[in-house]
Amino acid sequence: MKKSLLRVGMGMLLVAAFASCQKLGPMKAEYFTVNPNPLEVKAGKVEGTITANFPEKYFAEKAVVEVTPVLKYKGGEALGTPVSYQGTKVQGNDQTIQYKAGGTVTQGFSFDYVPEMAESVLSLRFKATLKDKEVQVPEVDIAIGCIATSTLADASSVSPAFAKDKFVRDTKEVTEADIMFAIQKSDVKANDDVKSLNDAAAAAQNDAKKTVEGLALISAASPDGGFELNEKLAASREKNTQSFLKKQKNQAAIDAKYIAQDWEGFQKLVQESSVKDKDLILRVLGTYQDIEQREKEIKNLSAAYTELASDILPKLRRSHLALTINVAGKTDAELLEIAKSNSDSLTVEELMYAAKLACTSGNKEDAAKFTAANATQNPSDWRTQNNQGAVNFTSGDLNATKSALNNSVNNGGANEPETNFNLGLVALSENQPNQAQQYFGKAAGVEQLGEGQGLMYIQQGEYAKAVSSFGNASTNNAALAQMLVNNNDKAISILNNVSEKDATTYYLLAVCSARTASDSQLYSSLSQAISLNPDYSARAKSDLEFGKYWTLDSFKNVVK
Repeated sequence: MKKSLLRVGMGMLLVAAFASCQKLGPMKAEYFTVNPNPLEVKAGKVEGTITANFPEKYFAEKAVVEVTPVLKYKGGEALGTPVSYQGTKVQGNDQTIQYKAGGTVTQGFSFDYVPEMAESVLSLRFKATLKDKEVQVPEVDIAIGCIATSTLADASSVSPAFAKDKFVRDTKEVTEADIMFAIQKSDVKANDDVKSLNDAAAAAQNDAKKTVEGLALISAASPDGGFELNEKLAASREKNTQSFLKKQKNQAAIDAKYIAQDWEGFQKLVQESSVKDKDLILRVLGTYQDIEQREKEIKNLSAAYTELASDILPKLRRSHLALTINVAGKTDAELLEIAKSNSDSLTVEELMYAAKLACTSGNKEDAAKFTAANATQNPSDWRTQNNQGAVNFTSGDLNATKSALNNSVNNGGANEPETNFNLGLVALSENQPNQAQQYFGKAAGVEQLGEGQGLMYIQQGEYAKAVSSFGNASTNNAALAQMLVNNNDKAISILNNVSEKDATTYYLLAVCSARTASDSQLYSSLSQAISLNPDYSARAKSDLEFGKYWTLDSFKNVVK
């Protein structure tokens, strides 16, 4: 019996001793897996998940370990959100890890991306206690490097929206005159307005820029005195007026007609007047369609009719003349010359049109000058300010762009599609895609809206939506969207069709070539990218897209 008790007691002591000897050793990199690995930049952040697989008999029963993801890069580090784990004999609310069986746990991490993170190391930093005593657990590196291909999205490559001009080259001058007649008379008496009309017709004959299109003549009688009488009177007034114009040597082709009783003119004059019983008269006009009954009912309004006879009816006894002259505008060559030498003599529409002409012909310098002149000469027109902002954006001056676009907003452009689209591009340039989305919501109808939205979706990490928004566009950004959904063959096709290839075009081609193991195309494209922009040499040396090529002499010769 004593021997049995002794054996039990010794066993308990051994268990207690073994338990008391539990330690928390160093963490090993193989305990952890990271997804994605290598890390990736998406929507301006470096995010992912860490899975920890603690082996059997590692996590001491009285241990508490706080795990903090740390992304280290040259010049700094970023700390993720710490998560704590505990052993089975710890009283707490943290996730528990079994000592004998071990356990698997996951935690996420998220860092705001800065360019230096392209060369980085993801580490885990530990703060551990065992039996309430601090234990030193060394940091462990679990991932190296960060793919930053998505950051090649470029707002500056998207064309801003220019407000359209309302330029009309040929205009029409209309000169009007009235010949008034006494009641029941048709003899014509000249006046100053008729003289001015005849003078305008004569002057046009001697002006190469002007062509007389015609002279409209409408003779009428007032709606009193009976239809038969008024029809003869109106016809006589038309005939006599035509004869008068011919005697005045007016050579315009005359389109003449007469109105026996000008009820339409009568109604208009009554509506505009303050004549007594005005509403009653208008009601009579609307009630009676028979002209004789209508005239009778109006005459029954004796007091009102007296006023009509003195103030309204005399104005309807007339021949109305309208001379139309077509004025040929300045030719394209003339507009461009004047815009260069004397821009302030042009209208806002002419100057906007001149800027468009210069841009279309490839003279972007003159286009910018004309746009700037227009913005200065016509500061209260939202279009001139928007277009100045668009020019500033193209030249890369973001502060000047914002200033001009604010002027556009303050002068009527707040709800205009072009201004809102350009404000959206500014937001994308400052990596604020959510703000850009608000502006793009008011930019319907802008031709390049799909490209702007595609870039916005790239910055938001919505790559499939980006591909859809770009549609059939052949641009660097459209190709990048395809690359971000791993459709590299499609991206290559798009890049080959970019009309004005730049350094980024060739760099993207190099990345696609690395992904598809097209080595010769990789070196050729990367060489062209670096020749156009030497900064791509340093990027390529640390870009994990080329990681498997770093040690090769052929690669080193290109990026040296």
